Amino acid sequence: MSFDLKGLSVQKMLLQRVIPRLEGGRLGERDYFNDILKLVRAGVGGFILFGGDFWEVRQTLPKLQAKAEIPLLFMSDMEKGAGQQLKGATVFPCQMAVAAATDLVSGEGLTVLAAMLDGMAYEARAAGVQAILTPVLDVNSNPLNPIISIRAFSDEPQVVSGLGERYVKGLQGSSVPVMACGKHFPGHGDVLVDSHNSLPILEKDRESLEEEDMLPFRRAVMAGVEMIMTAHLKAVELDPVYPASLSQTLIRRYLRNRAGFDGLVLTDALNMGALAGSYSAKEAARLAVKAGADILLHPADPHEFLNVINELISEKGVTKEEVFWPSSRLARAKMRYCQPVRLPDRQVAQRLEENQAVAQDMSSRALTLVKAAGAFPKLREVKGNIAHIVLEDDGDPKAGRVLRSALARQKNVKNLFVTKPRLEELRPEALKYSKEAALTIISIFSKVSAGKGSSLLSPELVELGRQLVNKCRSCAVVSFGSPYILKNFSDAPYLVAAYDPGPPMQSAAYRAFLGEIVFMGELPVRITG
Repeated sequence: MSFDLKGLSVQKMLLQRVIPRLEGGRLGERDYFNDILKLVRAGVGGFILFGGDFWEVRQTLPKLQAKAEIPLLFMSDMEKGAGQQLKGATVFPCQMAVAAATDLVSGEGLTVLAAMLDGMAYEARAAGVQAILTPVLDVNSNPLNPIISIRAFSDEPQVVSGLGERYVKGLQGSSVPVMACGKHFPGHGDVLVDSHNSLPILEKDRESLEEEDMLPFRRAVMAGVEMIMTAHLKAVELDPVYPASLSQTLIRRYLRNRAGFDGLVLTDALNMGALAGSYSAKEAARLAVKAGADILLHPADPHEFLNVINELISEKGVTKEEVFWPSSRLARAKMRYCQPVRLPDRQVAQRLEENQAVAQDMSSRALTLVKAAGAFPKLREVKGNIAHIVLEDDGDPKAGRVLRSALARQKNVKNLFVTKPRLEELRPEALKYSKEAALTIISIFSKVSAGKGSSLLSPELVELGRQLVNKCRSCAVVSFGSPYILKNFSDAPYLVAAYDPGPPMQSAAYRAFLGEIVFMGELPVRITG
């Protein structure tokens, strides 16, 4: 396979840099599929995939490829593997759990990590995806960060850098290589605002930005990372005017010239609230191209955005030189990663099964005993009833289902599922359970998700949790999300960081409660002080 984007017209070269959203769950709808085909025929460079069934997506993406004049680059937010987006694929633990499970100095857990990264790459390519938008290279130095939190490895730049390098080399050097993407340059870890909602302002001195936040990106460049995503945030000490995604200073001076990066630069999604209030689609596109971005990711209205691109060309809003070199980089990446791979269904099915075991192993290694007033109580040795109270923060009725089902098999365990809408209704019952039980287990499920505005637990659920701790004879608080949540329950005799809400981590927690496995994880962030 060979092609030359530089042989295209300036208009078509620029259209190749547009990567719209693709709803994997709608590919079976004829009208939707035909609408996507219009974008393919118009000349977009690829798509960012969200959702769908693994096997259906695996069958459908090649059909889109067959209609494209130039191979399509499919990318996806698969920070936790293909299962983060596709039903039937493997959901691996989040990055902070990986950091808890591994030790870069002793080498503990790194063999499992290598198997996990190979599995992530394999499943992505088996689904037809050539680029995974990971690793997250943000240093989560702000415990109140509403959108990074457990998506980051650590609050230590060296840990983030070391594991970031492992991700880059593991994904791109896999048995079936996939492009890695470091994000969110110059670092999204020390903000209080979610850029999905509004523009974060990072008022941090230049030296700290360069030596702490940017360090993992420089190390990733040295490791050969193929893509870097810029953040929709304004680092005022570096560029007081433009957010990083639209900044010539950040992209050209820092990323290209100083870090020596010659791979693909992506904007973060152009439909995010950080840009919406200040920049029109045309202005954002113009500034991103002039700043040096190679890929314009996830415009709000892709069909209208193509008109915007055509207008920029006709109005000479961008120059030929600003289009030419990025096209060379994109062509190089497509030549390297868009070659078709043959992975038989039977082999893929077997690999999916094997990867579940890897995810379980990594989860078991990550589980961290943060505080213990003596040996952690084994459920079968507890004399009396055990109350398992789930505090759920996001309206997800499936939260904790694996753990709840497993505990229900113990004759002396009572489950209670408390959500915010039913909090006052269930408060008396929860307090009664806790007061009467010999042991209370409080499992907290609070997601880190786009637009939510917080990575912590809602105050009303914190209040109930504290009441339960005060009422109980003995209790363990487990956070299947941000470990910073545990700071609210420092009076509890046992605190456990589980980091991730996925089924493998719930299974690991159950086995730890039974005493079948020991707590091996090390907390990769500071939650005290």
